[in-house]
Amino acid sequence: MSDNQTPETVNNTVPSRSKSAAEAKWYIVHTYSGYENKVLTTLKQKVENMGLKDQFPDIVIPVEKVREIVKKKVKGKDGKYKKDEYGDFIEEDTEIISEFKIFPSYVFIKMIMSDDNQNIVRSVRGCTGFVGLNSMNATEKVGGSVIHNAPPALSEEEVKELGLEADNEENKLELKLRFKVGDSVRIIGQYCPFEDPVCVVESIDEENNSVTVIGNMFGRKIPADLPASDVEPAD
Repeated sequence: MSDNQTPETVNNTVPSRSKSAAEAKWYIVHTYSGYENKVLTTLKQKVENMGLKDQFPDIVIPVEKVREIVKKKVKGKDGKYKKDEYGDFIEEDTEIISEFKIFPSYVFIKMIMSDDNQNIVRSVRGCTGFVGLNSMNATEKVGGSVIHNAPPALSEEEVKELGLEADNEENKLELKLRFKVGDSVRIIGQYCPFEDPVCVVESIDEENNSVTVIGNMFGRKIPADLPASDVEPAD
């Protein structure tokens, strides 16, 4: 099925072979491309409406949040971009927070596995099924009836490795840079302390969003501290 096609509504009422669990465990479901948020929102609404929060303690889409320092033109009160005395646009460092899905097309669900709960998940529009089950083992015939097998839950080690139980408030946002120590970079800021704007990164200060670079001046190599947004990869 292509990404541009609309998936058909799932009307799934067949029973499964999963047994009620004493505690909720983590499972992964696959979705159509671009349907992760829709599946998460729809499933959360179903859980809320059916009063099943205790059966579905958590439903998440793992994301990575990073902060970037970018230069943006400064606007005046008239809405126009400001310029300096030389006619160049005035820019300032701006911090933005970007969010990226770590596992596109997947939703992670902490749930108590049971016949009813599995069918609730499978009935959500855009959900293609649980990870760990395929066309060969997802269903089987028993006594003339087609039933679902129970999907495998994530192990404690996998849950820890994926950070699904981690306290989000403890996760620090990291500065996203396109270069590292030893890389050649080009100074793009208005101030260039060297004869050649191409220099080498000596160190990175993430806390202060700055870098120390080594460049040539009068035939000698000298260091200079610059805002991280003033340099970019030279290649």
